[in-house]
Amino acid sequence: MSDEVERRLPLVEERARIEKRVLERNVRIRTATKETQQVVSDALCREQVDVRRVPVNREIDAVPDLREEGDVIVIPVVEERAVVIKRLVLVEELHVQRKVVQEVVEVPVSLRSTEVFVESDNASSDEQT
Repeated sequence: MSDEVERRLPLVEERARIEKRVLERNVRIRTATKETQQVVSDALCREQVDVRRVPVNREIDAVPDLREEGDVIVIPVVEERAVVIKRLVLVEELHVQRKVVQEVVEVPVSLRSTEVFVESDNASSDEQT
């Protein structure tokens, strides 16, 4: 043999293996209804009328028809008066004017929503998925 010394080096190899298993878990689902107060506001419209009496005191031959003058409705009011002869007299007219009034209202309402909680019955500290 020669002076050389034979050396052997051990070879090491690591291998990985994946194992799978099926875990059965029970879960509990519960719901809770929560209610919050909230103020909602909106504009509401309504009509408002002003009635103004306009004296006329004029003799007429027939009852005048209802008429409109712009945004004013004129309603004739008549009466019969006894004089030597009976005459139809327009006593007054009612002038009715419509106005749209808008006001903002705030109404507190209850709003409900549902929260869902999922809880695991078999949860352990070493088995987390």
